[in-house]
Amino acid sequence: MTIYHRILVGVDGSNEAEEALKRGIQIAKKDGATLGIGFVADVRRIAPLIDYEQTYAKKAKEYGKGLVEIYKNEAEQLGIENVETFVKFGTPKTTFVKKMIGKFDPDLVLVGSTGLTPTEQFILGSVSEYVASHAPCDVIVVRGKNWRDRKSTE
Repeated sequence: MTIYHRILVGVDGSNEAEEALKRGIQIAKKDGATLGIGFVADVRRIAPLIDYEQTYAKKAKEYGKGLVEIYKNEAEQLGIENVETFVKFGTPKTTFVKKMIGKFDPDLVLVGSTGLTPTEQFILGSVSEYVASHAPCDVIVVRGKNWRDRKSTE
């Protein structure tokens, strides 16, 4: 069985990403690995709102920093000793692969299956598909719970 030393999880606040983080924490704890948690603020959403670019960028950065900090605290409370966090701006696919994977140098990446609507996925393509195709290491694409299952447990 493979032992991983550096595990990177891409998060965006979606249920799928949270499931990926849970799985990443489990593997990191079992293997004694360093856990990286990365968030990419999607600049594609800024284009139609050029006048609000600074406000959006500031809020996106605050949201990302807050999100990765919450997840870092969760991981540490569950016994992960080494946690690194990343917040970057860009298109999620290429920024995650080139900047986060390139900087963190993981041997395993976990991402949620999709955070897009079907139309966005058709037009923009899936981040998880891109990561699985372009990452230089093992990739696990984690599916979130079905919405019916989530509703029944809430």
